Amino acid sequence: MTLSKKKYRYVGIFLSDRLSLNKSTIIEEISGRYLGLFGSIDYNKAHIRIIKINDTPNTIVILKCRLESLTNTLISLSLINLELMVVSISGTLKQLKKKILIFLSYVSENQEGLTSNFRDS
Repeated sequence: MTLSKKKYRYVGIFLSDRLSLNKSTIIEEISGRYLGLFGSIDYNKAHIRIIKINDTPNTIVILKCRLESLTNTLISLSLINLELMVVSISGTLKQLKKKILIFLSYVSENQEGLTSNFRDS
C-alpha cells in the first residue's frame, strides 16, 4: 500500500478597501457558505484555512484548501456577499507571493479603475 501526499492549493484573495472585516470574519463567511452548499463532511475534508504571512497587506487574504475541494471553495467564494476578487491560485506559497506582488503593482498603477469595478458589481 502506498501512501500519497495530500495536495493543497493556495488562493490569493484581494479584498476591497471599503471592507472593515477582520480575517476571522471572512473565514466565518466562507465556512458558512461552504457548509450551506456542500455540508459538514465535505467542509471537513476541504481543510480550509487562512495562511498568515507577515509580508502581505491587509487587503490580501491567502486561503489554503485541499486540491479535491478547490472547485467547491471557489464556488463558495463567488457566492459570498463580500467585495472580493480571486487574484491567483497556486500550488506553492512562493509562486502565489510572486503573483500577488505583480497584482499589487498593477493595482497601485490603476487604483481608480479597480475601485470602480468593485462599485459596478
